[in-house]
Amino acid sequence: MSSSLPGDDDPDFIKSLAKGLAVIEAFGRNSPAMTLSAVAQKVSLSPGSARRVLVTLVKLGYVIYDESDRRFHLAARTLQLGYSYLASLPAFSLIQPRLVELSDKLDESCSVMTLDGREVVCIARATAKRLQRDYMSVGTRFPANASSSGKIMLSDLSQAEFNRLYGEDEALPAVTPFTVNEMPKLREQMEKARQQGWIYTSQETALGMASLAVPICVNGRVRYGLSTSATITYDGPTIADKYLPDLLKAAAAMSGFLEARSN
Repeated sequence: MSSSLPGDDDPDFIKSLAKGLAVIEAFGRNSPAMTLSAVAQKVSLSPGSARRVLVTLVKLGYVIYDESDRRFHLAARTLQLGYSYLASLPAFSLIQPRLVELSDKLDESCSVMTLDGREVVCIARATAKRLQRDYMSVGTRFPANASSSGKIMLSDLSQAEFNRLYGEDEALPAVTPFTVNEMPKLREQMEKARQQGWIYTSQETALGMASLAVPICVNGRVRYGLSTSATITYDGPTIADKYLPDLLKAAAAMSGFLEARSN
């Protein structure tokens, strides 16, 4: 690689494994299929190194090579990596049925998110039955500063934990023109979320959509964010006015299930 890998100075760090995972992560919605040179450029590998990684992944069944256009794309086997993670989470089996119940009661889509560095990842999702299409699914990622659940989880971090993720004056990524991407404003939102135990955001992850999130706590720490979202209405109550009691009740029940499982 042209730049050092995290943990590069650790004698137990396996560089080849890191390169393989980086190549898998390089594929996505905007790059579902790539040539060898495109992969090499995206993950900062030499063409020779990228080729060896791709050949290995092809032989293991994680990547497929299409000779017609000389492009690589992920194979279905990569789903096993994500499924193994979800199956290992107590939240996956314990929370999903309660999430469906909550979605049915509110008639809105509901999600459980977890913090992964500076991003949040959807690990459970229940889509409102009235919707034909959903803009989110399990595995969807957002910058933590743009997500209501992200702000809830960030608000529980100690100052040292937060400082390891963000610089004091750095610009934050914006998903929409309404995303809070300035550190002082994010800190204000985090403090408000910490004090009141919930947060309402407007159009920060999707235009025309408002979001409401509450914490799911395990042994005194915020481990997940439970949220619902809905189209903004300007002539009636907000989703915080309508759904907050139900979200808090559901989050408390989920916290109880998870704490019982962890003890």
